[in-house]
Amino acid sequence: MGDTVNKAISKNRVSSVIVVAAISAAAMGQCEPTLLGSYDTPGGAAGVFVSGTTAFVADWYSGGLQIIDVTDPTQPVLLGSYDTPGQAASVFVSGNTAFVADRSRGLLIINVTDPTQPKLLGSYNTPGSAEDVVISGTTAFVADGIVGGLQVIDITDPTQPKLLGSYNTPDLAHSVTVVGTTAYVADRESGLQIIDVTDLTQPVLLGSYNTPGAAFGVFVSNTTAFVADSWVGGLQIISVTNPTQPTLLGSYDIQSYTWSVFVSGTTAFVASRPGGLQVIDVTDLTQPALLSSYDTPDWAQGVFVSGTTAFVADWDSGLQIIDTSGCLSSCPADLNDDGLLDFFDLQVFLNWYSAGDLQADLIADGILDFFDVQEYLNLYSAGCP
Repeated sequence: MGDTVNKAISKNRVSSVIVVAAISAAAMGQCEPTLLGSYDTPGGAAGVFVSGTTAFVADWYSGGLQIIDVTDPTQPVLLGSYDTPGQAASVFVSGNTAFVADRSRGLLIINVTDPTQPKLLGSYNTPGSAEDVVISGTTAFVADGIVGGLQVIDITDPTQPKLLGSYNTPDLAHSVTVVGTTAYVADRESGLQIIDVTDLTQPVLLGSYNTPGAAFGVFVSNTTAFVADSWVGGLQIISVTNPTQPTLLGSYDIQSYTWSVFVSGTTAFVASRPGGLQVIDVTDLTQPALLSSYDTPDWAQGVFVSGTTAFVADWDSGLQIIDTSGCLSSCPADLNDDGLLDFFDLQVFLNWYSAGDLQADLIADGILDFFDVQEYLNLYSAGCP
């Protein structure tokens, strides 16, 4: 998939998420990801999105959409499934609706109010190959491969989705995340494409950054884009403060195929093949450092982090559920990672919330609402140890 989330995300993917702050391995004294449990899906697990205690897996080939109860992460249980007609590459969940990028069959919109009996609401057959999808309000943004580029689709009526506009990216649009009125597309050989979607009917290129490898995944946090850049690029960290002139801040050479990336606080989680889950400290964006890794049984394709748990779509090995608590801070309300809880942390949260950034989706249900605000206030009130 592209990213999960921002795809949470914004797969982006993008994003969405319980915000936690990571600290360095030296300060933490340990970072040892450990397997909690797994569920072997019938197809090839390509993407994953977690909402509350439910994991949604885009299961390429025969699996379609797999819906898994992860209330007890050591004993994940299948709730239901929907056999999509194409190849499920990515999934994004908003409320009671799952949106699946189903490659040759485009965008599928599935009602998951009853996860044991998911039902198709509608679909839109994009012109290319739907690789990734992220939802912002009543709009779906689809990374649509080499033919379709970025597809912008109105989902106000999910039974009758309609094309609003599109932007033909130069190469193969593989992943997308949206923050506010800007879409960020991982466009394989053409790197990161930054597109203004203020007018949904006429997306306009703002800028681009040609990464050294092939951009497969993208996640945006504040004014920084994190790109999973296969072959030679590893993790590319790019400032998008000025989207017309993105600049490289730093990089980390993972030395394998890097497929997707998810950022939580100051920790980047990268799905790579081979190599599994790579956990990277990005406290200093110019000097990212490996904290640890977990070698999953097969090819890690997608990753989504909720709280202290990483959920990895691991192709033939299905869903892998990994405890990463040793790599994370015990003060999740300290959003600017300065060791203090004050107005500036609240300002960071409000900025995310007002921009529609799914980093503010603290209860991980794909929707920004009062409950996310309440959750942050609860975290803030708890203070730091």
